[in-house]
Formats: sequence, C-alpha cells, structure tokens
Amino acid sequence: MQHFRVWLAGLAVLAFTACNSGTGTKNNGADTAAALVPATPAGAVEVAITGRDKDTQQITIKFQIKDLKKEKSFEQVVLKDAPDAELFKVLWDEPNSAYIGVLKANHSVRYYHASQDDKGDLKVLWATAPPERIWKYMENTMGLGKVSASAELTKKYSKNMQSGMIIADFVAEIRPDNTPDSVELYVEFGGVRKSMYIGIPAGYQPTIQQTSDADHVYFSLVKDGKAEPFIDLKVENGHLQVKTLKEIKKD
Repeated sequence: MQHFRVWLAGLAVLAFTACNSGTGTKNNGADTAAALVPATPAGAVEVAITGRDKDTQQITIKFQIKDLKKEKSFEQVVLKDAPDAELFKVLWDEPNSAYIGVLKANHSVRYYHASQDDKGDLKVLWATAPPERIWKYMENTMGLGKVSASAELTKKYSKNMQSGMIIADFVAEIRPDNTPDSVELYVEFGGVRKSMYIGIPAGYQPTIQQTSDADHVYFSLVKDGKAEPFIDLKVENGHLQVKTLKEIKKD
C-alpha cells in the first residue's frame, strides 16, 4: 500500500498527476490586482449547448451589440448531468466585452471571449488565458465549477466492475485521520491501494461525489449546498488513476 501525507495549505503536489482548474496558463498582469465590478452590458450574449447525447458537444455563442451580430460554434466535451445554470456562466467585464466559462467533463473551465474591437467589429474567440481577475471572479464569486450537491454524495463508494482484463472492486473511501481537521482518502482497484491524508478547510465537508460512470468519482468538498471537486479518481483500462484538479487551501 502506498501512503502519502499531503499538506495542502500552499501546495497541492504529492498527488499522481496535476492540472490547472482553468485553461492552461492564466495571465498574471497588473489587471489581477484590480477588483472586478461587472459592467452593464451594451448588448446581449446567448449560449446554446447541443449534442448532449454525443461524445462531444457543440457550444454556440451568439453575440450582439446594437445592430451588429456575431455567431460562432465550438466543440467541447462538457460536464455531464449539470443544468445550464451551473454548466456555464457569463461575465460582462466591459459594456462591449463578455467572458463565457463552460465546465469541461473534469470540472475545470474552458473560457470564451465575446468582444468588440476598436474598429467596431465583433469577435467570439476561445480565451486560452483569461485574465486572473476574470477567472477568479467567475470561479470564486460566481461559483463556476461548483455544482449542486445531490443524493450522489457519500463517504464510501464501492463498485465491482471490469476494466481491461481486471475484475475487482473500485473503492473510494473517506476515513477519519488522527486530527479532526484532516481525513484519509483511501482508493483501491485490482490490488493497487493508495492513501492520501488531506487537510480540510473550516466549514467544508469532504465527500465522494459519484458521476454517471461507474469507474469515475471525485473527492469533493461541500459548502452551502455546493460540491466542488478537488481530486479525480478513475479506473481506465485496468489502471487506477488519481489526479489533483485544484489546490485545497486551509485558511
């Protein structure tokens, strides 16, 4: 068995793979220090997500400023089973500029930017590196990436399943630790067992959040009826995968 004690106050390493909560490298310019106040829109943005029954969905963004209109579609795999109100958010940072954040299947966010340039032309682009003040406001203030807690929350998940050539129990369990403000996250499949010891911020409840796939769950934190995933737990082709989605900070 592998054991890892993880202090996540300023560091979320000591996991097995890691990724950003957003979309790649994000800007760290002077605009990050400015407090964001949503602007009064000078136009309108409409977002439609189609192909929910397919492997990849289509995101269609319609952008209008006065008599000018722009429509553009993008392909993206979105989070399953999430209502539109939680699947995407729209933030107007200027009267003629709006960011659209859409949840990906792993609960991270892909951003799009609808704007009007100096010549008056409308543009709708994939924003690979939104300014920090934008993604922080959308993810922290607007709650993008946090979904309503449902009955599919538990302290222990166990499912007998076949993955690749292996038939075994996929287990994800939250166990008490020696201190009241931390827990042990235990996972196993096919003889592979791993433990992580995780500090829990005050006011949050740790949970195993189920998905629509038997081989996939999240270690999530719940507060105010919203669940936010932090560690992705998955079995793929007979292999147990543990991936840190975002850092857990203890105040």
